[in-house]
Formats: sequence, structure tokens, C-alpha cells
Amino acid sequence: MSLEVSRYIRFIDRLTAENVFHLPGLSDFAEFEKYRDKITMGDLSFTSCYLWAECMHYRVRITPYAVFVLGLGADHEIGVYVLFQENARLIADDLLFLRELFAEANIPLRLECVSEHDLTLLRELPCSCEVSYDENYSDYIYDNAGFPDLCGLRNKSKRHEYNRFARLHPDAVLVPGHFRDDPVRRDCEAVFDSWCARHSCAECRFGCEKKAFGRLKDIEMPERHLLGIVYEKGQPLSFGFGELLTENCVFFHMQKNADSIDGLSYFLHCNMAKQMHPDVQFINWGEDMGLEGIRRNKSRYHPVEWRKKYSVLIRA
Repeated sequence: MSLEVSRYIRFIDRLTAENVFHLPGLSDFAEFEKYRDKITMGDLSFTSCYLWAECMHYRVRITPYAVFVLGLGADHEIGVYVLFQENARLIADDLLFLRELFAEANIPLRLECVSEHDLTLLRELPCSCEVSYDENYSDYIYDNAGFPDLCGLRNKSKRHEYNRFARLHPDAVLVPGHFRDDPVRRDCEAVFDSWCARHSCAECRFGCEKKAFGRLKDIEMPERHLLGIVYEKGQPLSFGFGELLTENCVFFHMQKNADSIDGLSYFLHCNMAKQMHPDVQFINWGEDMGLEGIRRNKSRYHPVEWRKKYSVLIRA
């Protein structure tokens, strides 16, 4: 851990001790729900905040007009996510208060994961906003009707991949489940154990994914959370975890394979798309974090949009 990251964590701990922010808890869910129509990216969901609270040092501040989430990003920089009403001026005093706290610690106040819509609203604030974005953290958005569609020339390689997997693994099947069920949880943990045995901890860019996933049992909502496991002859090969963010968008939070098998990831996600909320219009498959293999794989599935997530530095 670098000295700068240690300084950020001490600052987060100080604001927590001073009750400026608090650890996310189950009671915060209702506050996030007030802004559900604006949560089109998984980073802003209560689920992400709760699952990654320990790994990313997430802390929450609730005000009459906004929910603020303080924490570290994948680049280990400190930042604040904010969910707010359509009138950005209502949070001007909140931002001024936070900016002064950050300035005292010689840390710039940076709002992260800002949508294009909210960026327009923030530009109305009586302060200077320095805007930037990193394409590595843009979300891949797919048409849910087309994502599992294997027709047409452009899907030839995808169709070949799926058919080859199905031919070599005729007993493979996707089974929906709930993490509160002990056998389901054990199967997911077995997949994680196999994955961890083949990878280093440094590959978990956001922290320990297994530890974060383990917190799902505390907040699982069967009507919203989607958990699917691919089995072959009773053995778990892969699992995926998603969430119905809004009425027309599903977000894939996490996916792990027990072994490196060609076509397994697509078999999992294709069948999740078919079986779980098939009437939803869009799938958000998250970002590629600048990793070439993930970028190449996600690009093959023909996204209809790369949803930019802006960073806004709040100046005086």
C-alpha cells in the first residue's frame, strides 16, 4: 500500500469517526431507492456500496437532497459518488462543506462516476468544475434482445463459440439460485476457490471479490438480484451475479469460472439473459478497466453504447 493510499484511508477513517460519513448499513437502502431511476451504472447501486464497503473503504453520507458515497476507486484514488435530485443547486452547500473538509486535508474533492445527464446539471453550480473521463471505465451496454441472438454474419464467431461449448459439454445447464441457500453458496465458493488457485490477488483490481461476494447473503433481494450457476454433471463450472438496476436495465456485477474453458463465459451470460428478466431492454456488462483481454471479449458482443462515467473536480 502506497503512502498516498494510506493517507486517503486515514482521511476516510477520520471522517467516519467524526460522523461526517458512516459505514453503509441495511437502513441506507431506502435512501438509495429514492434515486433508483438515476442508477443506470452498477457503481452507484446500494448493492455495490454494501458489498465493497470493506475492500473499497466505502462510507455513506445522507442529506435531504442527496446520497454521497466516499471511497477509493480501482485506481486507488479517493473520490465521492453522489446521487441527487434534478436541481443540482440543492446540493451546493453540501459540496461546499465537503470541499472545505477535503481542502483542509490537502486532498481535491473529485466526484466520480458522473453520468452525462448529471454532468449537465452539475455545470449549473456556482463553482468551477473540471471534467475528465477515462474510456477504460466506460460501461458496455447491450441490447438485451440481441445479446443472446446468434443469428447473422456478425455473430458467426459467437455462434461457433457457443455451439462448440454445447457440443463438448452437452450436460452443461444454467441453474438460477439464491446465495442465502447453503448449497448454492458453497458451489459459488468452490468456483471462487478454483479461480483463486489460478490467479494472483493482484488481479482483483477492486479488492478481494470473494470477500465482497460473501456479503451478498446479508442483502440479497430475490426480486432484483440474479444469480446463475452453470453445472455439468452436478459440478459447478461458473457463476454470474447481476441486478435489476432499473425497470429496463440489468447490470452484471460479477462472474467467475472454475476453469478456463472456451465459450463458458458466453454460455453463462447468454442463458442468464434468456432466463432472467428477458423483457428488460438493456444489459450493462460493466467496464473493461483497460485490460485488453476483457476489452476484446466484451467488444465481440456488439455493445450498442459505451456509457461514459465522468470525473468532476470541484474547485472554488
